Amino acid sequence: MTQPTRPTPELLAELRKPRPYPAVSVTLPTHRHWPESQQDDIRLRNLLGEAEKRLAGDPEVTKAQAAAVAQHLAAAADELDPEYFGGGLVVYASPEEHRSFLVGGSVPERIVINTTYLTRNLVALEARERPYLVLVLSTGEVRLWRGHGDQVTEDHESDFPVVSSGAEREKAPSRDGGQWTTQDFRNMLMDADRKLTGVLRATPLPVVLVGLSKHLSIYREVTSHGQAIVVDLEVGGLTHTTPAELSAQLAPARQALADGDTARARHALDEARSGKRYAAGVQDVWQAAGEGRVALLVVEEGLRVTARPETVEGAQRATLTLLDEAEADTEGAEEDIVDSLVETVLSADGEVVFVPDESLADAQGLAAALRY
Repeated sequence: MTQPTRPTPELLAELRKPRPYPAVSVTLPTHRHWPESQQDDIRLRNLLGEAEKRLAGDPEVTKAQAAAVAQHLAAAADELDPEYFGGGLVVYASPEEHRSFLVGGSVPERIVINTTYLTRNLVALEARERPYLVLVLSTGEVRLWRGHGDQVTEDHESDFPVVSSGAEREKAPSRDGGQWTTQDFRNMLMDADRKLTGVLRATPLPVVLVGLSKHLSIYREVTSHGQAIVVDLEVGGLTHTTPAELSAQLAPARQALADGDTARARHALDEARSGKRYAAGVQDVWQAAGEGRVALLVVEEGLRVTARPETVEGAQRATLTLLDEAEADTEGAEEDIVDSLVETVLSADGEVVFVPDESLADAQGLAAALRY
């Protein structure tokens, strides 16, 4: 058994390419902890079995195609280890291949058979799990970690850790009068800050600053990277922490990063509205996306819209007929048109940001900043 590959922008672009029918996408919410996680492997195989039944009953799928996809679905299940399940799983299969991915956030239980894979959940995952840096301060050293979602790895290739020489040159009482800081400590922080300059020049990422309150305060005084530091986390005793322990401590910081992304997306929408470059609701955004005008698409994570694209004579782009979920199996209907919308925007080099539900209640859960 292996851990599924984590999505990258390049891999997502490859997965969005059209494929011969049938391309099967399966998503399943899973559990992070035992004993609930014990049932996930059975639930996955049951869901894959349901996908095989749908393929067998699809008149557009030959027996050979159904058998090939079923074989790939079984191979994907065999390669997955329940020990590594997180919030959900995404499995893709076609007659030629299979792929599987871990998803940190929750996903719905779905089976989609189409000419493209359902990549929306992976796009949201990639957006939520954008890279960041973690600078851990302690009395004697400064360590640098690299984060990607809830996975963190210590960086030993950027001249870190930076260790204090221990030469006490100057003592100054702290604000509470009960502790002492040294000039050597400040020198160590300044040295770490200089080395951070090279790291940020190579990979300009947000920085999470971790340490005791007094350490954070002094670093803020000496750093030249104040704008890059997006979160201060007051936690001590992490000098010799494990990746799992540090990841758990960073949960509030990851939430703060996500909140910051949501705030920036809302601000971009407000500016677009002021500049009359704003569209809201699935109908208007669909039209703009079809014309390649969407620079930023903002979508509530749980939004699903069943619709049928229909070409109107004289129109340059198909319009949408909104449907009830019960009508998802009717001819030409898409179970969730938001999936196609996300792919259309990304294919035109637009940006997609997912925000918590109810964040866009005034826009029916979906809005866009337009290029013109």
